[in-house]
Amino acid sequence: MKKSYKKPVGVKDIAAKAGVSIGTVDRVLHNRGEVKASTHKKVMAVIEELEYTPNIMAKSLARKRTVQIVIVIPNPDNNNPYWEKPVEKIKQVKKELINFNVDVVCEYYDASNEKSFEITMNKVCRYEPDGVVLNPIFKNTTLKFVDIFNNKNIPYVFIDIDIDVDNNNKLSFFGQNAKQSGRVAANTMYLSTPRNSRYLIIKLSNKKVFSTHIDGRIDGFIQFFKNKKSNIKTIEIDLSNKNEPYTSLSEIFIDNESINGVFIPNSRSYKLADFLESIGKNNYIIVGYDLIEQNVKHLEKENITYLINQKPEKQVYDAVMALFNHILLKKKIEKTNYSAIDILIKENINYYK
Repeated sequence: MKKSYKKPVGVKDIAAKAGVSIGTVDRVLHNRGEVKASTHKKVMAVIEELEYTPNIMAKSLARKRTVQIVIVIPNPDNNNPYWEKPVEKIKQVKKELINFNVDVVCEYYDASNEKSFEITMNKVCRYEPDGVVLNPIFKNTTLKFVDIFNNKNIPYVFIDIDIDVDNNNKLSFFGQNAKQSGRVAANTMYLSTPRNSRYLIIKLSNKKVFSTHIDGRIDGFIQFFKNKKSNIKTIEIDLSNKNEPYTSLSEIFIDNESINGVFIPNSRSYKLADFLESIGKNNYIIVGYDLIEQNVKHLEKENITYLINQKPEKQVYDAVMALFNHILLKKKIEKTNYSAIDILIKENINYYK
């Protein structure tokens, strides 16, 4: 029996069924010109009913020029293993989009050096890209370039860290809800320790780095324990000091048995685990972040109890695809896209590697 194939739906079919002109359908599809709200709604309903899918390949080639999307992230080679996973995903999305006349370029900066970030952002501006995916680790410098993007009408997407900005070219944010993530960490800690426990939050970081997302996690953690009888202390250890974190950790943990749990609100929980292993102590509940190799090894040895996974590679991929859909298909993109808050333990880590 001969198979029957469904005839592709075109703009002409949509116009006929909606009772409008082809020009009106074109304006709705490309967000060009004024269309009455009622007409727009009617045309969109027909598009959905007929399951219209534009010919993306033809649409891309018809532009007669390459669409360029630039990704700006910290260099993983600068002692920043969190950003190793996105590099492979960037190669993947680059291959996926090259046939659609889209070029994906990645530029790196030193996450401990704001000048490096500024130099990289100036380079990005010289590209005059069609869209930018950006990890905005330095707030003030980011805001300066956001103004440039706004003036040049360049859409951009934040990943990992979100910043409130006052312009319409911020297309979206992809990353975790920092405060809620901190609450999840706190609840996990609470369920794993005796009541009236003593908790320590250790912020292991370079003090030059902008850390709104880290502060959000800490706020969420503390907020969870607000009405519970628990003692929480927060300390910050500046890793730019060559004697750290061992000097500060020695003062805290040697001969101190009263701490029940430790929360590390970034990817450096392995540094605490390294120290505790060196002094032969592993009797603390430790909650940290990210599936980097050093953390996974300590999770498997139970030196780290829980890891919260952020999937930075998925954040990058989804952000690039959001710009692709916005630029070529004129699709509306959700302003905020929170990623899942996955809790990893020794028993399920192999399913996430």
